[in-house]
This record gives sequence, C-alpha cells and structure tokens, in this order.
Amino acid sequence: MKITDVPNDAFNAEPTPVPTRVVPDWDALLKVLEVKGFVVLESDDLRITATGEEAPPVKNFNNFVRMTRRKKLFTKRITRTRWVCVLGE
Repeated sequence: MKITDVPNDAFNAEPTPVPTRVVPDWDALLKVLEVKGFVVLESDDLRITATGEEAPPVKNFNNFVRMTRRKKLFTKRITRTRWVCVLGE
C-alpha cells in the first residue's frame, strides 16, 4: 500500500478500539473447588435444549474439568439460575 492509497479521513480519524473479550479462568475455579470442596455457579445466560434448560458457563466448566483435567465432577441445579459443583472420587 502506498501513502497515496490511504484515505484522507484516516489521517484525522480517532483510533479504532481493538475488540477484546473476557475469558473465564477455569483453572482458577477448579483450584477454588479443590480447596473449598464445592463451588456455586450462577448464570442468567440460559439456553433451551431438547432436554430442558442449560447454562453455557456451567456446561463449559463441566467440560473443562471432565475432558481437560480428567476428573469427575458432579453438578446439581439448586435454583433456576444456580448450580453447585462437587468433585467426585
């Protein structure tokens, strides 16, 4: 690209913010679970599936513990938006 190819408005334009996203730290949550013995997760982010409602953050933590860390995790819904997670033996 040559300097003559740059749009004139680009020289005076405000910089475009770089999009960022927040990513959960599942390792840190797993350490809390191991120390405390349980964690309570709350999520208003619910989606409808063929078997009912599920919360993506809870499902993602479940998948991380079971698939990545190869540990048993028991999850129980205790209210419409809260789940308790306990490690199995």
